[in-house]
Amino acid sequence: MMHFYYATKTLQIYSNRTLYKSFRMVLIILRHGESEWNKLNKFTGLIDIELSDGGKQEAISAGEILRGCRFDHIFSSNLARTIQTAEIIARVQNNNVAITQIPDFRERDYGDLTSKNKTELTEEFGSAQVTTWRRSFRESPPNGENLEQVTKRVGDAYQKHVQQLVSTGKNVLIVAHGNSLRALFVHLGIKNPVTIEKFEIGTAVPIQIDPVNMKFRYENAYELSSYQIIDSRGYPSLEVQCVDRRTKRVLGKGSTPSGASCGSTEVCELRDGDKDLYHGKSVFGAVDKISELNEHFVLSKKTMSNLSKCDEQFIALDGTEMKTKYGGNTSTALSFCMANTAANLMNQELYEYITDHYGVRTTEVGCNLPTPFVNIINGGKHGVTEDLKIQEFMIFAREDLSTSQQIRLYCEIYHTLKNLLVEKYGEQAKSIGDEGGFCPPIYSAEEALTIIEEAIEKSNYNVGKDVFIALDCAASEFYNTETKMYEIEKDKFVNSEELVDYYGDLIAKHPALKSIEDGFHESDYEAWKLFTCKFADKLMIVGDDLFTTNPKLIKQGLEEQWANTLLLKVNQIGTITEAIQGAKMVMDTGNEVIVSHRSGETNHAYIIDIAVGIGAKYVKIGSPCRGERVAKFNRLLEIEHKLLNLHA
Repeated sequence: MMHFYYATKTLQIYSNRTLYKSFRMVLIILRHGESEWNKLNKFTGLIDIELSDGGKQEAISAGEILRGCRFDHIFSSNLARTIQTAEIIARVQNNNVAITQIPDFRERDYGDLTSKNKTELTEEFGSAQVTTWRRSFRESPPNGENLEQVTKRVGDAYQKHVQQLVSTGKNVLIVAHGNSLRALFVHLGIKNPVTIEKFEIGTAVPIQIDPVNMKFRYENAYELSSYQIIDSRGYPSLEVQCVDRRTKRVLGKGSTPSGASCGSTEVCELRDGDKDLYHGKSVFGAVDKISELNEHFVLSKKTMSNLSKCDEQFIALDGTEMKTKYGGNTSTALSFCMANTAANLMNQELYEYITDHYGVRTTEVGCNLPTPFVNIINGGKHGVTEDLKIQEFMIFAREDLSTSQQIRLYCEIYHTLKNLLVEKYGEQAKSIGDEGGFCPPIYSAEEALTIIEEAIEKSNYNVGKDVFIALDCAASEFYNTETKMYEIEKDKFVNSEELVDYYGDLIAKHPALKSIEDGFHESDYEAWKLFTCKFADKLMIVGDDLFTTNPKLIKQGLEEQWANTLLLKVNQIGTITEAIQGAKMVMDTGNEVIVSHRSGETNHAYIIDIAVGIGAKYVKIGSPCRGERVAKFNRLLEIEHKLLNLHA
């Protein structure tokens, strides 16, 4: 259902084409469908280029969206690509209205850039210069027009040909060009010379304009829908769906996880704060934010097939570094949803889409899948008590084993460990934490590591050969920012240098220990650098709260050698695109990336596809006993099964 709200009354267009004529007027603007030169990524300008086959289909789709609104007047420029688009829309509508060509609605004159390939120009002159030529309001391309000049001619033409029609309640469609329509936005006061420079108009996406109140909204064939669900800790989360408005078919969906121990630089998590609703944890506000996005989010098939564009749209609409306007949980659920939608539209598995779209993976996707990090003892905020300070004790298998062999190993060791814990500490020792690891009455890392090694050996595997050990210390949780001391064990306080030595002793005594995550407070950079300097050649030094998957922090950390491994969590930064950007920075230096779950998970297993798609060596997914964690194990097995069949 499309709502035309720009009048004293509301006009609604329904998918069954019923039109309620209680309105004054409707003004729709539309950039032409894709041209042959758009497809080749060339500056077209004033060259008269016709629509591509894809552009003709885009025009048909636009006509379908607008079918319920019969236009009294249709305007185009004098260039073929707008005339063809307008004619197709009129034909879809069975509308015999004459199309009026207005030469001043033509595209911007790109001067010397005309017919040049944008990618090649970017390689020659740099992205910043090409962006200035394309988008600057006042700076012109060489021997071409700037947008200020285009605004003058388009504004004059609008006042002469369209203004009176709109003011007398006529339904008007303007089919023009990206820059002439951007100029119209400035003329009407909807955008200004600054904001227009970052405003993009996609091909053949209808935009409804309210010239009186200076508002606009996109009219899409698809819509975003959201509702509240719960995560694995019983706290609310939100699920976002992309829905075909006509058929009500769901094209894709995604939800967002939530962490217990979080870095201070993670993007904002939008919750309602009403103590009478889920102890303040409800997300109905975030659900409403998704509804708001429908007005200003382009949901054409072309855009939905490009996850980077979808993520960039959200980032631009939110406009804040910490995603405080719409919420990082909103953006994460949306990004997962649009990833699922894109893969479905392209008829690909999600990992295949990510491989093709982002181009991070340098090897063919084969049967050498990411090795899971499996949480088997929980402490800290993930445990039953916080007396065991280190948050996670994990195991991971040697990389040359198949996924099936690795998961067999994990399950056998997990159950062996459970029996050992019950035998030594009693039945209560088999209670499990947020991520499925056991929560025994153990109070030191030494004791936990020793019993894990015993479980490995009793399961007939070799410690340090078949199976290795990893820690997630979550040290920010036991660091006192005033005294600068760490409570590494109950009532045992150490400073940064002493903590480096503490970990060094564990590494020496337990050589199978090959990964330590968040060993220090997120801003104790000198300790990080000291530890990395001493031990980077012996194990993975993993930054979680340290980096929060933020490309800016990752860049700084790589330059200053804080750590040698990134823990990637999409909801820390809020979009898959930004997370993969950070991952690529790390992988380009030859270092490792571990794609990770959160303590509050949902049953979606998209992190597995991300790990496979970017070629990450490891994926952190918890233990093999809770449904939301098991979903990730089983997705890995599903991918392995498919790949084995492909290569059979």
